[in-house]
Amino acid sequence: MYFDIKPKTKREDLFGVDYALRSLIGYLSDNTTRMIVIKGLRRMGKTSLLNVALNESKVDSVKIDVRESPYYDKKEFLRFLVSKIKQKTGESLVHKIVKKISGFAVGYKDLSATILLSKGENLALFFDNFNKQLAKKKKKFILAFDEVQLLKQIGFDFVLASIFDNYSHIKLLLTGSEIGLLDKFLGKKIYKAPLFGRGYFEIGLKRIKEEEATRFLEEGFKQIKKKIGIEEIKEVIENFDGIIGWITHYGWLRSKAISHEKAIEKVKEEGKELSKRELGDFLKARRAKSKYMKILKYLAHGNNSWSMLKYSFEKEGIKVTDSQLSLYLKELIDYSFIEKANCKYAISDPMMLKAAREQD
Repeated sequence: MYFDIKPKTKREDLFGVDYALRSLIGYLSDNTTRMIVIKGLRRMGKTSLLNVALNESKVDSVKIDVRESPYYDKKEFLRFLVSKIKQKTGESLVHKIVKKISGFAVGYKDLSATILLSKGENLALFFDNFNKQLAKKKKKFILAFDEVQLLKQIGFDFVLASIFDNYSHIKLLLTGSEIGLLDKFLGKKIYKAPLFGRGYFEIGLKRIKEEEATRFLEEGFKQIKKKIGIEEIKEVIENFDGIIGWITHYGWLRSKAISHEKAIEKVKEEGKELSKRELGDFLKARRAKSKYMKILKYLAHGNNSWSMLKYSFEKEGIKVTDSQLSLYLKELIDYSFIEKANCKYAISDPMMLKAAREQD
């Protein structure tokens, strides 16, 4: 069903990504492809595309939602990763590898990863032995990381570079919604970055166009055996700017017998609060919280060029140097809160725009 708000797992529940899905499954099946990246702003359907492709490809895989993992600690994350591989491949294979590395068998459920990571070199030995086991069986294995850019802080890009370079039977499938950070993680234009120069195929997900949004709503309403009027469709498109996650949420609410007006308002309120939480997480570690918030407020009120933003700060008597303003804008772009096109800046998500407009 199109209006299911959970990440999709079946092809028939996806909308408008047939080409992207075919391409992704093709890359996963191709023995020469080592790394694939799915890129797009928040709520564009990356996780759904990832799930369906993994389900339909005939390659064994492990998917890690980095947000739900101990991504703040390298050793803990690696233990978590090994435990996930163990769940997929079975205890016996991982224990066989650990025995080879450590010289003795492991009889306790959670000790294999602990012993494996007790010495740094054991991690390389694990992947080396895992790769050899895959080679013996003439199989590939996919390691998929959803929101992989979060692993930059623990240096996991070095681990992925090592896997890419040395273990040809392991494929990497990465997604990210914080576009600037993802590009840094991948080493784009950063020649000293661990992943710089590693070839990968990129699949980009963008906002759906007006005609696509119209078709999505019409077909979705047929699935739930309800009707939607042309004026209602126009209002949905106007409010949610082609972001399929918000449009899906609206459709889901309508499937629960909530009126058009209440569904629009509910998505806007819930979206605004979610956007505030995401921005709050970003601002936690930053001293200049109020200045980031001011930039969003100015953008929300149409001050969309660098010079207009600088003037807005000056008008309020707030001291911001040229280099500081450029840094704040770059960080907001890196985390995909704002976008830049033709020397103009804009807030990426209409719900974030709503939150910014309501600042005091």
